[in-house]
Amino acid sequence: MARKERTVKNSIAAIFRYVVKLILQFVIRTMLIYKLGVEYVGLDSLYANIISMLSLAELGIGSAIVFSMYKPIAENDVEKLKSLNALYKKLYMIITIVVLVVGIALMPFIEFFISGEPNVNVNLYVVYVIFLANTVISYLGAHKRSLLFANQRNDIENNILTTQIIIMSIVQIAVLVIFKNYYLYAIMIPLFTLVEVIAVVIVANKLYPEINGKAKPLDKETKKTISKNIVATACHHLGSVVVMSTDNLLISKFFGLTMLGTISNYILIYNAINSLIQLFIGAVQASVGNMIATTDKEKVYKFYKLLNWFFACVTGFCSIALMCLYQPFMTIWVGDINALATIWVVLSIVVRFYVTQMRCVTNMFKTCAGLMWNDRFKPIIESVINIVASIICIQFFGVAGIFIGTIISTICAPLWVEPLVLYKNYFNKSLKEFFTQYIIFTIVTLIAGGLTYFVCTLLPTVGVLYFILKMAICIFVPLMIYLLFYFKTDYFKQCIVYAKNILKK
Repeated sequence: MARKERTVKNSIAAIFRYVVKLILQFVIRTMLIYKLGVEYVGLDSLYANIISMLSLAELGIGSAIVFSMYKPIAENDVEKLKSLNALYKKLYMIITIVVLVVGIALMPFIEFFISGEPNVNVNLYVVYVIFLANTVISYLGAHKRSLLFANQRNDIENNILTTQIIIMSIVQIAVLVIFKNYYLYAIMIPLFTLVEVIAVVIVANKLYPEINGKAKPLDKETKKTISKNIVATACHHLGSVVVMSTDNLLISKFFGLTMLGTISNYILIYNAINSLIQLFIGAVQASVGNMIATTDKEKVYKFYKLLNWFFACVTGFCSIALMCLYQPFMTIWVGDINALATIWVVLSIVVRFYVTQMRCVTNMFKTCAGLMWNDRFKPIIESVINIVASIICIQFFGVAGIFIGTIISTICAPLWVEPLVLYKNYFNKSLKEFFTQYIIFTIVTLIAGGLTYFVCTLLPTVGVLYFILKMAICIFVPLMIYLLFYFKTDYFKQCIVYAKNILKK
């Protein structure tokens, strides 16, 4: 298939999986709150973040090796692919053992991350072992999953995951309704992860049988390149995990599981929208990698600018909707008692969302161009600033200070370092155009957001009907503003052309 066809097919599968997962997440989260209590939601979120910290052991090895696969796939170099996949398998077996050992070593310190006496009727250590087992199992089929991703067949994995999510969620909902047992609910996660891993391995073996069998050792030059990329991606992975995974740990430590459970409801919405954007990024990434490997830089640059503009509009749209609809939705979903976040907490979450998502396209092109090494120290600096700024801001702004810390760390490092690396080392162009566009994007979003928020405040906060009206306002007003500013631009015209081509196919 052509790159566009792969991208469209991957996107459709990703969107379907996203919608299914989002709906079922809301149902399960609601069941947890009303059947067991908001503290169990906080426990879920806490363990998910502790386990994600263990993923530091992965060191970004997967990304480095998948990047190395793009060129052999484009050149149909089966032997090199076989060697790369064998290396991937070997390294991930080591990672699995490390995660298991470190995870067990962390068990005595679990209660350190919880403020006060948790109001949950479960053994904290047993539940932790269940979450740890899920992570260990997920690594077992990583080398086969990489083949699907590098070959732009994300749609297959997404379809497998969608099936797994539907069946697992039905079983978990039944367990919560009938037994109200958190242990049974939690044990379903590693069991169904094992089923998903087996399915991925079977499908990958069927699609790429030529990759099986004894592989030749990689040449020294390839090993050197991979080693260099692993060091770079390790730094990026470290920074990403620290920045994105410490928020819940800090909330639990300073404010307790109840507050974490409440804020995690807001973060669920945040992550749902973030996941949708990342699914699009994932669907496009392999095609971008292939384009960079086979196309001249000027054509890549034009596509980069178009994609960056499109995702900036999407980010702006989502940020405005979050700001206007967060509190009304929470009041309808979990009630006033659990919708404890103030407007300043909501604003800090939304700004964090905006500055984080505005990095996505630049970061993706930088990764696909193999430039992880060039800003390897950036994520380390970002993570240090994030932790220090968050702890300081907590003293002045409470829960909002945690998200303000992330905003500060993003502005201080990745906001300007990532585009600098891409423009200087790949496009060979000035950053002036990038920042001019960024400022214009932000001003237009502020105008659209301010007007939309003002109109929404004219309606009452409570009520399903008023919430639906606010949704309509959040679609109509920003759309009109964006059309007013961008209707005559080349970006808009190119998007229309792409959309027509996609609909024809």
